[in-house]
Amino acid sequence: MNEKKVLLIDDETSLQRSLTMGLLQKGYQTESCDNGMNGLKALEAFKKKQTPLHYVVLDVRLPDIDGIKLLKVIKFNYPELPVVVITGYGSESTAADARSEKADAYLEKPFTIDELTKIFAEIPEKTSSTDVAEKETAEASEGKAVSAYVLMNFSDTANLSDVYQEMYFMDHVLYCDAIKGDFDMAVLLQAEKLSELHDLVEDKIKKLPGVKDICFMPVESPLLPESVNNIIGTVDKALGREKGNPETANNANFWKSASSYVFLEIEKEKLENIYPTLYVNEQVVSCDFTKGKYDIVLLMQGASFAEIDRNIQNKIKPLDGVLRIKESPIIKLFEM
Repeated sequence: MNEKKVLLIDDETSLQRSLTMGLLQKGYQTESCDNGMNGLKALEAFKKKQTPLHYVVLDVRLPDIDGIKLLKVIKFNYPELPVVVITGYGSESTAADARSEKADAYLEKPFTIDELTKIFAEIPEKTSSTDVAEKETAEASEGKAVSAYVLMNFSDTANLSDVYQEMYFMDHVLYCDAIKGDFDMAVLLQAEKLSELHDLVEDKIKKLPGVKDICFMPVESPLLPESVNNIIGTVDKALGREKGNPETANNANFWKSASSYVFLEIEKEKLENIYPTLYVNEQVVSCDFTKGKYDIVLLMQGASFAEIDRNIQNKIKPLDGVLRIKESPIIKLFEM
């Protein structure tokens, strides 16, 4: 008998064991992943090896990615692949979100193996649902533009509002924000050549009134395996991000009431695991690998600064290889 394959994405070890054994007795082979990023990597591996996959069982609460957001990514890239959403914290809202993102079924914990396999049997067969290798996810070639962050400090007598207005209308400035923390302002620059950005800093930015200190950090493309780059590309497409355009990301959730820059120092040999996990974090709207004082710059947005703080403490700080984190909330100048 050819066993049907199930990908289980759930961080509960006891559930992984019980479902794996129970499904095996019913003729299903199960591969388990303890977080969303590993789930995406597993899907990429199935695709690359052209291995049929029949079902995904996806938990709503994962340590790295919101389960509903992950459902959206999976359904965007593998629309014919059946996904059963499971949760131990069921609500009408969660069920509605799962349905709106095209989950094939919704099941509240605890449930039995018979209940799960009955759901599998009730999901209609789809002609191409079992072959996740079918969908091409190759990224388009990246643009030639280069970017750099400029972090600035000002003297106590500087008029930050005046400087902000002058910076805002400068050529090559994508956006600038007043921030709290170790620096007073964060600016993102973009041009065709890095030398143009260096010249802008030397000829104009350093000569602004009240500038005391400047930290220049070019944005670089992280060296990641092809499979990880493919995953990042699919996340961009599924969530409507315009890759390589941080300005678009910055405005994507502008309605959110709190926004912060988060600067990270990391063990660079662990970048392969850290970077994609940060990239798919539900509150991260841009994630850049940089050269200079910090290794990674995040722009995070949420309903409140407390919500962002919880995300940092619970999902970013525990990542293996993260050494130091500096959070800089964005200040609305008209409130200063």
